Amino acid sequence: MDIRIVDLSEVAIIGKEGLCTEEANIVQDLWKQANENFDEVLGLGMREKNGAFVGFWGAMSDETMSFMPWTHDFTRGYYLAGIEVAKDAQAPEGWKKWILPARKYLVTEVMFEHYMETFMDVLESAIPSRSLKLNGAACDYTEPSTGKNFIFFPVEDI
Repeated sequence: MDIRIVDLSEVAIIGKEGLCTEEANIVQDLWKQANENFDEVLGLGMREKNGAFVGFWGAMSDETMSFMPWTHDFTRGYYLAGIEVAKDAQAPEGWKKWILPARKYLVTEVMFEHYMETFMDVLESAIPSRSLKLNGAACDYTEPSTGKNFIFFPVEDI
């Protein structure tokens, strides 16, 4: 598993928000809502010099909205399916804006068919083996220029 550590400044995201639970994980529904209505926010999306979008995020937070990990064994929390925007961008009606705090992240590529396996392997093995601990909610990221998907795990030194 290829893992890197990156320091990110604050990341602003506008997207579709919902509460996921063990009984109703609505992540795919949120992406469907976002994808069907992205024309309403595409003009707000940050772009690279080549015109490609900077990124699409599946941001996560606990129910207190303090960007801590989901509760109930990582099955309950808020999810925001959206696009990276400038910090001063305003969310249109029906959309939510989150600003993820600046953090150090352990990042790994993920294939959706192995998502939970990769997620748990990083939590149980990769993070502790580097003398790190999880200090916030993980986030999904899709790199538009390559189509690759990543999980960003916020970490700090033990």
